[in-house]
Amino acid sequence: MARILLPLVFVVLLGVEWRYRLRIVRLTAVLLAVVIWSFAQPLAHRAARWAIIAPPRDRVTRFVDGPPLTDYESGVATMEHAVFDDMKIDADTRTLCEVVVLWLAFSPVLRRAHGSFAEGSVFHARADTAR
Repeated sequence: MARILLPLVFVVLLGVEWRYRLRIVRLTAVLLAVVIWSFAQPLAHRAARWAIIAPPRDRVTRFVDGPPLTDYESGVATMEHAVFDDMKIDADTRTLCEVVVLWLAFSPVLRRAHGSFAEGSVFHARADTAR
């Protein structure tokens, strides 16, 4: 449900902002994206808790064909593995928020380029000088 709801909220906000150019909608979209992005960041503490309680079969005890790791090296490697796993949890949400902020950054440029082409201001200027 949340995987559909969040993108839908952003699509509606960006659509309203694009159509009506309301600053309050633009500000709301930016703030919402930044707040959600900040809550979707990977947490080292969460990864550390997982690494501490990981059962022995889930701990990294050796690299591919290398010698067995010491307890310290195993803990570091297990923590690194846990951080990478934690990064995957909300990766799509972070990407969505980054795309929303990028869209809001570039939409004024796109709007100007689209507006000047659609209105044909270059052609109107030439038509006015020809008369």
